[in-house]
Amino acid sequence: MNKRVLLVDDEPNLLRGFRRSLRGKYDLVLAEGGSSAIQHLTTNGPFAIVISDMQMPEIDGLKVLSTARSLAPDTVRVMLTGNVDQQTAVDAVNDGSIFRFLNKPCPVEMLSGVIDDGLAQYQLITAERELLSKTLSGCVGLINELLAIASPKAFGRSGRLRQWTRSICSKLQLKDAWQNEIAAMLSQVGGMMCVAPGTATVGDLHVEIGHLRQQAEASSALIAKIPRLDKIASMIRGQYLSDPPVKLPENIERGARILRMLIEYDVLIQSRSPALSIRYLQEFNTPYDEAAVEAFAEIILGPQELRSLSVAELLEGMMLENDVLTGSGEVLLSSGHELTETMIHRMRSFIRNSVGVREPILVRVRKGIGGASHPEPVVHSAIGTTDGIDDWQHKHQSSNQTVQRSS
Repeated sequence: MNKRVLLVDDEPNLLRGFRRSLRGKYDLVLAEGGSSAIQHLTTNGPFAIVISDMQMPEIDGLKVLSTARSLAPDTVRVMLTGNVDQQTAVDAVNDGSIFRFLNKPCPVEMLSGVIDDGLAQYQLITAERELLSKTLSGCVGLINELLAIASPKAFGRSGRLRQWTRSICSKLQLKDAWQNEIAAMLSQVGGMMCVAPGTATVGDLHVEIGHLRQQAEASSALIAKIPRLDKIASMIRGQYLSDPPVKLPENIERGARILRMLIEYDVLIQSRSPALSIRYLQEFNTPYDEAAVEAFAEIILGPQELRSLSVAELLEGMMLENDVLTGSGEVLLSSGHELTETMIHRMRSFIRNSVGVREPILVRVRKGIGGASHPEPVVHSAIGTTDGIDDWQHKHQSSNQTVQRSS
């Protein structure tokens, strides 16, 4: 257990006296003045107890103790002063949450007794926090294990959501990221209580949105029954609350928007490539957090840039920014398609015949990708890799033959 005690005073003789009297009994750290105390708190903390004189030049004891509270809330704080007026006492309690007041001069026996009481208080606080933390961690772990047994598919999704959430929170430097992670882990438990859509609708977000809303409500209702997880429950439930009865705190509302984005992305990639799914999130980002969408796009796809290329320069994995048009102005491939080897081969075949393809073609590529000697990493699309070209060729096969005969 942490038993370190920080003694703060601007009188070096007083500090040396305390050190001689208390040496060997406590792990003492001395700070001469407020500036030295702040430095110790910032670089050498946390301390079990901080005992500070009130009247010091530049930085007074109230500032030292309030800083100790902000940096380490569990630290027990004691004020040592020779003159405590009513306002000083009020400020000390409100800003520093003072455990005890000691009048100067303070007998060593009294100071030692207060330190003993403070260490006991610190042990009580930290032991309770550790117990709650382990209990909470155990509950979350148990729920996750039950989810793995009852619904391996939902368990797999919760694992992906947690990893993505951790990456986004790190990239955006979000505070209290643990809440977002736990919300991601537990967001799927309500699925065991809801009837899932049929397999024919897999990947159809418009069909599955009703199920996702029911799942969010069911998960939230279950999680809300666990003490200290009320914020997590609110984050899960807030995914589909356009007008909540009580306005959610900003960090909880943002967490809900991020969670919804990730869950819906996980639905989309069941029938689309990651690139097409990201494109959907970017174009229909009303319910999502815009900064999180862009951060997630970079996590999944890497940093990207636009390039105007000829058909001969196209590579697998590039994303069409605009429609690809034939020489006659008809749409050959719509924007948003992720190029495959088959698509590129067929476009080159159109270049060789009289129909042609309008160039240059605007594509989105990963930064740092050069020419053909450094191809873009391929992320294969689950569906629709050639449908656009096949439909066009079927529709215009006869007209193509007519053009060829006439030439």
